[in-house]
Amino acid sequence: RSSGINAEYGETGSLSTKRRVNALILKNLGDTVLCAFFYLLIGYSLSHGEGGPFAGMTGFISGGVGNTQRSSKENSLMIFRFLKTATAVTILSGCVAERVNLWVYYLLVSVPSCFSIPLLARWTGHSQGWAHMVTSANSLFSTGVLDFAGAGEISVAGAMPALILLPIIGPRRNRFQGEWKDVRLPSQNNYFKTLGATIMWMGWYGLVLGEVSTLRGQGGSVVAKVTVNTTISAVAACITAIGAGLYYERKLCPTDASNGILSGLVGITGACATVDSGWALFIGIVSGLIYFSLTKVFFNLKLDDVVDGVQIHLCCGIWSLIAPALFSRRPLVQAAYPGFSDESLVPCGILYECNGLGTIQLGVNLVYCLLSLAWIGLTSAVIILPLWYFKLITYKSRSEGEDTTSYCTDDSELSDNGSSLGERLKLDAVQEDVQQDESAGLSDDDAFIPEDVALVREQQRVTLVREQQRVPLAGPSGSRIEEEDEDMPGSAVGDFEPGTRASVYSLPVIPDSDTTPDPLADLDHIQSVYPDIASDDFSKAAESESKL
Repeated sequence: RSSGINAEYGETGSLSTKRRVNALILKNLGDTVLCAFFYLLIGYSLSHGEGGPFAGMTGFISGGVGNTQRSSKENSLMIFRFLKTATAVTILSGCVAERVNLWVYYLLVSVPSCFSIPLLARWTGHSQGWAHMVTSANSLFSTGVLDFAGAGEISVAGAMPALILLPIIGPRRNRFQGEWKDVRLPSQNNYFKTLGATIMWMGWYGLVLGEVSTLRGQGGSVVAKVTVNTTISAVAACITAIGAGLYYERKLCPTDASNGILSGLVGITGACATVDSGWALFIGIVSGLIYFSLTKVFFNLKLDDVVDGVQIHLCCGIWSLIAPALFSRRPLVQAAYPGFSDESLVPCGILYECNGLGTIQLGVNLVYCLLSLAWIGLTSAVIILPLWYFKLITYKSRSEGEDTTSYCTDDSELSDNGSSLGERLKLDAVQEDVQQDESAGLSDDDAFIPEDVALVREQQRVTLVREQQRVPLAGPSGSRIEEEDEDMPGSAVGDFEPGTRASVYSLPVIPDSDTTPDPLADLDHIQSVYPDIASDDFSKAAESESKL
């Protein structure tokens, strides 16, 4: 379930802070709940029930949660397969963040959980599946698909719906202003993004090692090989992405490091048990280059993938299906897939000689990759296109892309004067960005400055006039408000409209008051006391206060 944790931290670090976190929390909890519900009732029977090479036909409902005769091994398998399906469906969340209606997202999660992904998993994960490696007698070809840890059913299946949705929903506002290498979304939190990538890295070991059927015999060596190759690929992709960013942008970017790790993990998934460590290093390097190069391509195409999920999961997932058909060595394949009745049937990569099976293996993996893309793309389009036709996918509000859903508010999240502690944290992030730009000598014309940051700057300018004069403000009934303490400059942040920012030096908040101080009246009062202050300063201050 590390993918879900990564989704929450990764998305939180990638989104603009002016968006509420409620939808993010509900999305990443909701997709897990819905995936568990539909997969255990329907999906598991489709993927592991008795049936044909393409789908299971027995055990629906009762074969999921109602079967009390299932062994502990079967129960473990069912939960593991559910977690792999949940990993796949969470990919969509980050790719289309801030734009897709919450209820539509739930629908897009439910259908793959109970139908499209379980059928795809059956092809390679069940002994009766047409692409299962060991039972080649049931295959459409003389051999099965080399995809040890399920790159097709996880990464490719999870990111394909996002690729269809991105051109439909369009980019977020202000996403593509300026040159490619200079674009910086406001208020991103690289700490959360890096934390999410680290959790995902650790959890990925469980995802790939869970495919090892036994520790007996050569099982222990397979575990060691999987662990080492996964680590090497992640590290190689991370270094490659950082190096590419340093060469192109002349700067180090934390996003390249975290996304490079993820691209390396995805790239090695299909071949983690069947290639030598040298090839794992090469696979990681290619994965890092795929991620970085396609990020620029997506920018030129104006495809706003918030967490670069399509580049990481879909594109590197396709590479993960091709790589084992190129670099797999026969002894490693035989150890990873115990059960071959004849050693001559064990396939290998095209770079190794194994009775001509290398060429066939590459063809089988390519066919499986194309069928996976076509199957997931078709089932996703059947859902997405009608929703797009009736304009139900994105939010409908006065502000494009704004989530207008009503959410509850926990009273514990409010401070004594009613202001949200979350808003204070958001304010700190915005002010930190402002200070960094000012220290670098950037003006509003030199860099991409979002509206909320510009408003904070204007408010700080107004505050400077007040602080220089140290003028007490008048309350709503004409009474004076106590002057602020010298050690605590500025007043507390009050209740503001969702999605807005304010300086900590904004108008003081009066607890238990239903009225708000009139900024124009206050400024008139200050001007009457200090007539030597330029009138232009007061007009700009009044305009800024009115915006807040």
